[in-house]
Amino acid sequence: MGRLNESRIGAVIADAFAVRASTAMRSTPHAEHGAALLVGIEREVIVTEPGGAVVRGRAVVVPPDLWHAAASPGPTLGFLYDPHEMPHVAAHARLRGGPCPLEGRLLSRLDGAVTAHRASLSRPDVLGGLAREVASWLARESPRVALDGRVARVLEALRDPAADRRHAVSRAGVSEAHLQALFVRDVGLPIRTFQLWRRLLVALGAFARLDATGAAHAAGFADLAHFSRTCRRMLGYSPSELRSGLME
Repeated sequence: MGRLNESRIGAVIADAFAVRASTAMRSTPHAEHGAALLVGIEREVIVTEPGGAVVRGRAVVVPPDLWHAAASPGPTLGFLYDPHEMPHVAAHARLRGGPCPLEGRLLSRLDGAVTAHRASLSRPDVLGGLAREVASWLARESPRVALDGRVARVLEALRDPAADRRHAVSRAGVSEAHLQALFVRDVGLPIRTFQLWRRLLVALGAFARLDATGAAHAAGFADLAHFSRTCRRMLGYSPSELRSGLME
């Protein structure tokens, strides 16, 4: 069996997903607006919720917006899927209402794919291919979901981190309070928090080619401290802890 290159980690950020390979994983408590699949290549993944509940498995699915910490002492893969670009992945993650081990046919397929590419998991093309392959498997196992059209229009407008949130809300044709209720129902978090999540993704993408301050400003953060706090709260790592794996 090939070995994961222990001298480095690899990561790639795309519009619909991000994926990271590392020699170990230990996040602080956080809640990301994405459906996560955490894979322990040699050892189990341990996901802990605030109340102390623990879920273990070779691969664990975590639904969007769930506060948790994750750890594994050996080589790991972490997939994070945008719940709007890939709603079927988010739907699969939400089926059980909390973190759950991946089992059966899906786990066997994942094991086979990881084994086949074990020696190349620091390459962004390999990581991206695995992320798309896993998403296609989950699509066949997931219920169909649909967004309210007004919510969908606001989501599309706020993909740009420089977008004026108030302008996007005013164009929805309903009261702000009603739109907020629809947004939380369909998306799982408030509009303001979603815009902050989008800024974080843009900043991390820019961080592959800019310094931390430049990446923060490019995404609309007030300063580096705001970028760093948001990254820890939403991803469980500081920007500097993530940087060495970022690839264009």
